Amino acid sequence: MSVIVGIDGCKSGWFVIWEESDNTLRSCVIPQLKMLRDMISFRHLTIGIDIPVVLSDEIPRAADQLARKQLGKKSSTIFTAPTPGILKQTNYEQACHVSKNQFGKSISIQSWNLFPKIRDAQTLADEEQIDIFEIHPELSFRALNRGNVILESKKIAKGFLLRSQLLERAFPNFEFEAIRAQYLKKDVANDDILDALVVLWSVKRVIAKEAIFLPDNPIKPNMSIAY
Repeated sequence: MSVIVGIDGCKSGWFVIWEESDNTLRSCVIPQLKMLRDMISFRHLTIGIDIPVVLSDEIPRAADQLARKQLGKKSSTIFTAPTPGILKQTNYEQACHVSKNQFGKSISIQSWNLFPKIRDAQTLADEEQIDIFEIHPELSFRALNRGNVILESKKIAKGFLLRSQLLERAFPNFEFEAIRAQYLKKDVANDDILDALVVLWSVKRVIAKEAIFLPDNPIKPNMSIAY
């Protein structure tokens, strides 16, 4: 069976959401991506995930630069993806040292904090039964919102409501409170649920050949952000 999933990082690992054949939404939380097979029965899996997937040998990646241009005032939500060489460093100071030597500037602590999840995503890169696409939620919400960036944060009431309403139109079976009730907030935040679902929306667009890729002709295969 082929399954399409949307994945967003959360405090307890990864929040995963997908649709059953009757369009019912199901979800789970896994500490590591290799556990997907244990949680979901599939012959082939198509993943949309909010984390850098294919890394460039140079920084910043074209994907990151183009995404920032699309998001304008929300460009700060795009963190610079590391190179493979920087990713293998074992502490922040050493990662900054390598980055400064090679590219003239250090990396942010926010980017460093994503390294464990970026490494986790790399474990799926060579899986024959898995296709994985990098998707950024705010680009996806922009597409859902007729090309308009949502400036309000998901963490405030107005921003949360705007995004929830867009998702309710895209997924008629989406009931936020029903999903919220399944998880503790210390494990899954409200915005993790929204982000994973809009990632699912975008990866479905990838399957339908309706998605936009930044860039559309990357140097390395799949080194793009889709929405």
